[in-house]
Amino acid sequence: MIHAEDGRDCRVVLVVVRPANQERKVAIVTLEWCMRSVFGYPNDEAYWPDPRGADGDRPGYGFYEVLSSTWPDRLIPYNRHAFPERTPSHYSTMRHFFIGCHDASGEFLARDLKVEVTDGSFQEALAEAVNQTAGLDPL
Repeated sequence: MIHAEDGRDCRVVLVVVRPANQERKVAIVTLEWCMRSVFGYPNDEAYWPDPRGADGDRPGYGFYEVLSSTWPDRLIPYNRHAFPERTPSHYSTMRHFFIGCHDASGEFLARDLKVEVTDGSFQEALAEAVNQTAGLDPL
């Protein structure tokens, strides 16, 4: 996960498997105008009972949008402690995304999500994600 200090976009580089044929690809996930990012624990066994990650009786690996999330609205009063006169109202328009993986999960508060499946290696995709985040030309 790469989330620059200025915070415009957050990028996650993942190996993805297409269930139909078990083909492995590398994806760069861009969370546009990402305000908050949390990546790590819980893993699939821990988030399995959570409705964000459950898919029937199995853990849900993949990308989800958490509808009717309270996370954006919770940031408004939290931020008012430091900036009582300047808390942006656009927080409530942010979307809550959940990425369920085998060993980790990610939650992001962003305007939108874009997934780019690449044909290269993980290292090539990671270099591209770093360059995109830094505003550099591709290698």
